[in-house]
Amino acid sequence: MCRRPDPVASPNDKPSLMRYGLPMPTIRILHVITGLGLGGTETWLTRLLPRLPRERFECRVVSLLDLDGEAGALAGDIRALDVPVHSLGLRRGRPSPAAFLQLVGLLRQWRPQVVQTWLYHADLLGLLAARASRCGAAVSWGLRGAYMDFSRYGLATRLTVRACAALSRWPEAVTANSHAGAAHHLGLGYRPRRLVVLENGVDVECFQPDAAARTRLRAQWRTGEGTPLVGLVARVDSMKGHAVFCRAAALVLRRRADVRFVFCGAGTEPGAEELDRFVAAHGLEAAAIRLGRRADVAAVIGALDVLALASLGEGFPNVVAEALACSVPVAALDVGDARRMTGPGGMVAAPEASGPGADAETQALALADLLCRMLELSAEERADMGARGRAHVLANYAAEAAAARWAAHFESLGGTR
Repeated sequence: MCRRPDPVASPNDKPSLMRYGLPMPTIRILHVITGLGLGGTETWLTRLLPRLPRERFECRVVSLLDLDGEAGALAGDIRALDVPVHSLGLRRGRPSPAAFLQLVGLLRQWRPQVVQTWLYHADLLGLLAARASRCGAAVSWGLRGAYMDFSRYGLATRLTVRACAALSRWPEAVTANSHAGAAHHLGLGYRPRRLVVLENGVDVECFQPDAAARTRLRAQWRTGEGTPLVGLVARVDSMKGHAVFCRAAALVLRRRADVRFVFCGAGTEPGAEELDRFVAAHGLEAAAIRLGRRADVAAVIGALDVLALASLGEGFPNVVAEALACSVPVAALDVGDARRMTGPGGMVAAPEASGPGADAETQALALADLLCRMLELSAEERADMGARGRAHVLANYAAEAAAARWAAHFESLGGTR
């Protein structure tokens, strides 16, 4: 299990008050998020909250969606931090004026200094509710992706993004979790007054090399240390690239019949229909290790020889930083900030072969080529690449440093309100 970190000090403590023994006023932050399922945005919010110093920040979380089932998977973790969680009870595809009025009422009652929203629907609803409530809060939007194929999503999502672009000068700030995401949304027509890149961070105490866990899991999977393991750690989703990965895996098997492919995440368990089709279509039944959702993701990643990123679109792909923190090298398509994040810890395909404009077959060929090149390295060479990747993450993407940057952002918005 990954330990829950102690809060860290904010880099923006104001000594003028502390010098005279005066208490710093608490900044109330209402986090409004679409849901609390097991996604990258939701996971980062869960990691960020305990790292914001309690003496300076008081946080509450509002989920637009009802918290029953998968949409509320992380609600218990947040409540365990003594952070109140409220749900507006929405169901996907079912707008509700009552839910909007409920959010307005919450804002009027608690009167936060900052409303931080996460994901498009929360951005739009949180902004409108904050203005309607006249609570005086500064609104900060949270852009979490760098590319989405909107043909894979419903009309409501497309209209929401268009509305956000049109209203993007209204919030006091817009944050993006990647440089690629910031540029992409400017291309969509966003024109914010203030645009800030605030990248996610990885818990480097939780995600670190663990030789004992590696040996234990490989024994469970009946794969010895000499069996090459390539993993895709992602829920089954239209943008996560499972079809591309399966095609790439079939190409790799033509050259390396001993390779095994680990699938981890919601929808990857045996019997999950969508992945069943991909695996069968490419003849991977004997080579696939299908785990489904796991609580020991750090151990699963640490058991791999190579982590693959096959996503069609990402902003800040958390799993890349997590794999590198475990000293596992990465083979990635060139999406979002994957190239910047991977650094010396892996290989990234050429943009023309793997970016959003490339077709699925070209992406699969590019990923297969990367994986074969990685597997041709000796174990020692891969270990050295992984070690350099962990050093890169420690220097740039540690969770405590990322949380300090977020704390400074909240200070800048709420410190005078």
